[in-house]
Amino acid sequence: MERHGSRWGGRWLVGLAVIVFALGGGIGNAQGPKPGGWLGKLPAEKQIEAIDRQLRGFDMAMFEVNYRYTEMYFGAIEGNWDYALYTGEKIAWAIENGFERRPKRRANAEAIFLKGAYPPVIDAIKKKDPALFKERFDALRAACNACHAAEAVAFIKVGIPAIKQTPLVTN
Repeated sequence: MERHGSRWGGRWLVGLAVIVFALGGGIGNAQGPKPGGWLGKLPAEKQIEAIDRQLRGFDMAMFEVNYRYTEMYFGAIEGNWDYALYTGEKIAWAIENGFERRPKRRANAEAIFLKGAYPPVIDAIKKKDPALFKERFDALRAACNACHAAEAVAFIKVGIPAIKQTPLVTN
């Protein structure tokens, strides 16, 4: 999977860890300075637990996927293919990051989504084909809903985005 770099993009988890370790000499490190702010107010043995609570499980990965899914859709619909590809490729990255926190989600997400409907959508974006994109996007949406059903959260139904998340323009 190709990844486009951005300053923080999908790397916020790594960024947070780097900041915590740079400022605190490592969480729970008795020899180095303690982290400041809200994290430093906690005992060292509770700091990792607090970070885990903030990052939570797979729901935060899905929060990012929702954003990327919507942006990919509007990028393609508006003919901003580079942006559609950029955000589309970040979807897989967000899901992969989510597997670190919730590995039990991997089997369905890989089989139904990452190895199923997702690669053809990326291919349609690379081909800059609006009709092919719409067709494959609909299959992707169905795969999202199938994965949610397989994970016992069928009440989370993914639709076609109706509201653009950012004020980006195509020209």
